[in-house]
Amino acid sequence: MNSDHTPQGEHVEALLQALERDSDALLKFGMQVVGPSGSPMFPLDWMVFAAIKRGLSTASAVTAMVRAWNMVCARSLLRMHIDTALRFSAAWLVSEPHAFATRVFEGARIDKLTDRNGKRLTDAYLVEMHKNEHPWLPDVYANLSGYVHFSGSHINDAISHFVEEDRTIEFLISDSDLKFPEFSWVEILECFREATSILARHIQGYAHTKKFAPDALEALRGRT
Repeated sequence: MNSDHTPQGEHVEALLQALERDSDALLKFGMQVVGPSGSPMFPLDWMVFAAIKRGLSTASAVTAMVRAWNMVCARSLLRMHIDTALRFSAAWLVSEPHAFATRVFEGARIDKLTDRNGKRLTDAYLVEMHKNEHPWLPDVYANLSGYVHFSGSHINDAISHFVEEDRTIEFLISDSDLKFPEFSWVEILECFREATSILARHIQGYAHTKKFAPDALEALRGRT
């Protein structure tokens, strides 16, 4: 394995630093959910902490993989991060978010549960719910799905050169993926930040609603 990697370009490094700031912001939002000493804690709080933990861990890992020019793992990690944001957002689609969080904590699969209208919370459904605000999501999610399990995506990544005319092909077996241009790495990081924004928006919204007294919250729900 090569531990002496060429640094990424300035644009990529700037995005990596932005990822670090995003992680710091997630931690602050988590503290807003916790609230001052003596604040009540609810089952959905557990999902907040789990989502932040997974988000921070994935951000740290994708940073290491981008700096190591490891596109295979960087794409897999992006897919994981999108999964965190989408499945956490499912709590906003159910009738009882705290009961939903409790079921998840007890081991229920989110994609087997249903929203307030009885629709299963599959990944495809969650992508559909977010595509208007994030039009990049359907194509990126579909393309990344091949990286979660061993698939043709990994065969393509092992090909370093292919000439159709004379039917020659070259493979490069390495832990580094130097064939990808800068915009491929930029795309990974920009999509990662977009997924973080989905997660952050929901955490911030929950932190805000926790400040309402129960009767005020019920009145607010009645107007929606």
